[in-house]
Amino acid sequence: MTRFARHLAHHPIVNPFPGIMKLEAALGHPIRARIGSNESMPQPASPLLQLLGAAGAELARLYPDPYAHALRTRAAALNGVTADEVLFDTGADSLILLTLRLFCNVGDTVVSTAGTYPTLRYFAEGVGAQVVEVDYARGDGLLAPDLAALAEAAQRQRAALVYLANPDNPSGHYHRADAIARLRAALPADCVLLLDEAYLDFCVDEDDAPPAGVLPNTVRLRTLSKAYALAGLRVGYAIAAAEIVAKADQIRPQYALSAVAQAAAQAVLDEPDYARRLIADTLALRARLAEALCARGLSVLPSRTNFVAIAYPDAAVAERIQRALLADGVAVHRPPHAAMKHLLRVTAHPQALDAAVLDALAGSA
Repeated sequence: MTRFARHLAHHPIVNPFPGIMKLEAALGHPIRARIGSNESMPQPASPLLQLLGAAGAELARLYPDPYAHALRTRAAALNGVTADEVLFDTGADSLILLTLRLFCNVGDTVVSTAGTYPTLRYFAEGVGAQVVEVDYARGDGLLAPDLAALAEAAQRQRAALVYLANPDNPSGHYHRADAIARLRAALPADCVLLLDEAYLDFCVDEDDAPPAGVLPNTVRLRTLSKAYALAGLRVGYAIAAAEIVAKADQIRPQYALSAVAQAAAQAVLDEPDYARRLIADTLALRARLAEALCARGLSVLPSRTNFVAIAYPDAAVAERIQRALLADGVAVHRPPHAAMKHLLRVTAHPQALDAAVLDALAGSA
């Protein structure tokens, strides 16, 4: 049972500019002259030629396909779903906001883990939702979203939506498919599970295979920022039931995902070895980074992402080390939530293996 926001539930919204591809499909033949879109004429002296080349400059000149049909087809094949169960937008962040707009009325409750990806709260408050947080499950070397606590809070609060980053950001913890299935079953039937799988590409072990296909009343988010190196172009997609995708398409800015971004995304999706190599190299570097940090006596949390989280004794220690690194021109992330300020999150990047950086992270610089 899908429960959209009240103002959307029984009100279809029609996109006034569905784009050339939908027009060609409706006509059954190609458009040979684009003189109705009010696009600029080609300009041989464009300054974009040197920056993007002729093909890139032409992509920048023309309006993109509002529905990213070519990308939906590719992502559907990659994930074993149909194209009408895939939705592209400008990164996973935009898809978080879109999902909240889709399902939340002002005053509705959203449940999340205290200290998880902070953009969720940022957007939830912006749409007028009330955020209810539950603590992480903690143990020796463990900092994991507490799925039972999330489900209990959702039942108690009659939540419209539960957010789970899996793998989690910033802890790096990953819940396997059976745990996700149990969480979905424990939630109220009309409560949406927003499953943020931005780092899923780094879960390469056979036992880490995610749930297959479309989950009931669930929106699954993916990004091409991490494993495909397109962070600057802002490309992400959602996997959800066709009913949800169709309604989301009614309220999504139709030209948000640029033609340049769509072409780049097609290029990297059409070359799967590129992502496989990048993932393998990242995992090898992450292992080296974790080993080097542990050798310096630091507490490194297990990670299924492209980063590691270092747990310091308290927030003051983490802040002191972060400030020292920043003073030296090195940026590491300290989560803003009070429950997680004792962590520093370090990306698996060659610069992180610099001896001076490692020593500073250990407080011995």
